[in-house]
Amino acid sequence: MIRISDKSLCCGCTACATACPAQCIVMRRDREGFDYPVANPDLCVGCGMCEKVCPMLNPPAASASVEVLAARSEEHVAGSSSGGVFPALAKSVIVDGGVVFGAVIESDHKVAHAEASELSEIEAMRGSKYAQSDLYSAFEDVNQYLTDGKKVLFTGTPCQVAGLNNYLGSNTEGLMTIDFACHGVPSPGLWEKYVKALEARSGGRIRSLSFRDKSRSWRHYCFRHDDVSVEYVDDPYMALFVQDMSLRPSCYKCPFRAGRKASDLTLADLWSVAEAAPAFNDDRGASAVFVNTAKGKDLVHSVSMQSVAVSAEAAMRDNGGYSDPDAIPERREEFFKGVHGASDLIAYMKGFVVRRPLHQRIYRKVRRLLSDMKKRIVR
Repeated sequence: MIRISDKSLCCGCTACATACPAQCIVMRRDREGFDYPVANPDLCVGCGMCEKVCPMLNPPAASASVEVLAARSEEHVAGSSSGGVFPALAKSVIVDGGVVFGAVIESDHKVAHAEASELSEIEAMRGSKYAQSDLYSAFEDVNQYLTDGKKVLFTGTPCQVAGLNNYLGSNTEGLMTIDFACHGVPSPGLWEKYVKALEARSGGRIRSLSFRDKSRSWRHYCFRHDDVSVEYVDDPYMALFVQDMSLRPSCYKCPFRAGRKASDLTLADLWSVAEAAPAFNDDRGASAVFVNTAKGKDLVHSVSMQSVAVSAEAAMRDNGGYSDPDAIPERREEFFKGVHGASDLIAYMKGFVVRRPLHQRIYRKVRRLLSDMKKRIVR
């Protein structure tokens, strides 16, 4: 029976709760805002299924990618965080009669997994979401679609994909999976509190938001809510995420890095685009696509988009999600202890952000002004 005595050994993928035949495991949120499985020993039948499907106990083996590409979909790049590869792949699956699962921002701004069987439903899945998503019944739904003979494309974090594969067992013939170079998942509880704090400060409900608005720049993207746009390093929620302060404990011991992928494809930002794929170096966004399986190769080459082969080393450059996990920040425990009692959450969070040196802040402001001036001239 699953017992979480060390929270760094649970990624919150829900595979154990979904697989339990006695339904004795529920996911409960802890004080830091992360969900963990809690088992009822009175209902447990001792089958051990929860441990068999756990991706932290049974992670994928390391393997080299079959192929690595720099890629961009001209049709989708403008509205995507990077090169627009995901919506191009999702569109091909739906046109072929399949179903796509991916993270969306719900009406209450909670990040959760949803399914799409219509092209219009892909839109909500586009763009990065920097909070751990609620999977709801996604694993069960994927299993049912596959049993019914449907093709399914599932996108999620590396640990979610690994958990899904372990849960499904051999029922994966029609399944295609995509994960990404993951920096780690911030607390969904913290995210929900932060949104409420933003709404309280503005005096109204947030109608739209984007974790990665690249209307100014792909490289120097912004966190945007309604008409307010702030460069990610200047937004406390995004800054704490980038500085590893708000990540799930298991992210600091992540076993799904260094090529240990359970997915067919791994997507990432191609930050080395200037050297690796100069043709894409126009600040609109470019994706690195790590093709991990033959199934992934068939999928990516079935879609019409620009692509060029690049080395794995070039694609991994500046992508922390492919290297070893980051160390736990010294003040992380202190930060989460004070979140609940903070009278002004936004100010409290700003107090934990490590400020960049003055010369870097001046450089960013000058660059931002020049970028805005350039866009006005172009118009």
